[in-house]
Amino acid sequence: MKRNKLATIIAILFFVSAILGFWIVFSQPSQKIERKSKLGISQDKIAVVNILGPIRASMKSSDPFARDSEKIVKRLKKINENASVKAVVLRINSPGGTVAAVQDIYSELLKMKKNGKFVIASFSDVAASGGYYIACAADEIVAQPGTLTGSIGVILEVGNFSELMKKIGVKTETVKSGKHKDIGSFSRDMTPEERKILQGLIDDAYEQFLSAVVTGRKLDEAKARTLADGRIFTGTQAKASGLVDTLGGLDDAIEEAKKLAGIKGDIKIISDSDQWDKIFEFIPAGFEEKAFSKIIPSMNVRFEYILE
Repeated sequence: MKRNKLATIIAILFFVSAILGFWIVFSQPSQKIERKSKLGISQDKIAVVNILGPIRASMKSSDPFARDSEKIVKRLKKINENASVKAVVLRINSPGGTVAAVQDIYSELLKMKKNGKFVIASFSDVAASGGYYIACAADEIVAQPGTLTGSIGVILEVGNFSELMKKIGVKTETVKSGKHKDIGSFSRDMTPEERKILQGLIDDAYEQFLSAVVTGRKLDEAKARTLADGRIFTGTQAKASGLVDTLGGLDDAIEEAKKLAGIKGDIKIISDSDQWDKIFEFIPAGFEEKAFSKIIPSMNVRFEYILE
């Protein structure tokens, strides 16, 4: 009895502490962190932008751990307007995300390069699928030997609960304006014609991804296609295949950014962090993926550049 009482008290204290922690984090405004490089002071700056977790167009998505692409784009726009920032280092630890959200970030990076700023991608644990797509806008890619990357491709998943519905005696009635309006319905099998239509979507999005890889990595298209079959690579394998330029960590990426930007001597490194970046620091490794796998998507059809 005492044990149960003690366990209840501990659980309540843990819950209260968690709520308090979230309140403290989210009650504070986003912070801009500035630090000097090992070499000292200069008006020239390098910005570090974190891209962590699954990428979605809005934080209103069904995945509470997804990163809001709109916020990342807004951050990039501000950096692009700052003349003192000569280069940007993308710190990527992401399995990818939805097609349009990934392309929003990619497009903004291309604008940044057109404006004369250099972009370096630094891979952490995972920079796969949409995470790699974004990196294709970079001038240089730096990865750790054990980084998981690649997964160049597109995936669309459609749930089919028709057999389960039969067993429990549930059926749906659909009224639609056209024969393809309920394409991807979970209440029936997909028709061959519908499969062909959806495959067309996949193929189109795949070609867009492939084009980004060929252009960004300056690869022969035939070689790129052999690499772009959905497989994942370690950082070492990716470097050997031409998907990555250098093996190293964040500091190596910053040094590479300095070289490309022609910065000599000391610099300031600015890093914008938001509340979700702070929360990620407290989440145990692997918890995000487990939680994400338990969430039922708000849409039956998922169209993504993501590592499954």
